[in-house]
Amino acid sequence: MLFVVAAALGGGVATAALLGPVSPLAALITAPFIASATALLASFLVAWRRSRDGWETSVPDRIPDAQTDAMVAALRTLAEQAKPAAAAPRASAERHRVA
Repeated sequence: MLFVVAAALGGGVATAALLGPVSPLAALITAPFIASATALLASFLVAWRRSRDGWETSVPDRIPDAQTDAMVAALRTLAEQAKPAAAAPRASAERHRVA
């Protein structure tokens, strides 16, 4: 996040410094747009780097599919062996009166 802010500030200041001597009004108008564009490009760069690094570092940490399948099979076996709950007792509605 700090990199994105630094890129935005750097882009805005550089634009203002380059266009300031030519036209102060043009520098004032275009600096925020260039700063926003550089922040957008910096955020894309950060997202791309993190996604690329994420694939390389998280592959060994993933649980293998066979282990996941074994856990699911064990849970299904336990669910089949479980005793179903007793049905709720039926009470007659005639004995209960509402005021």
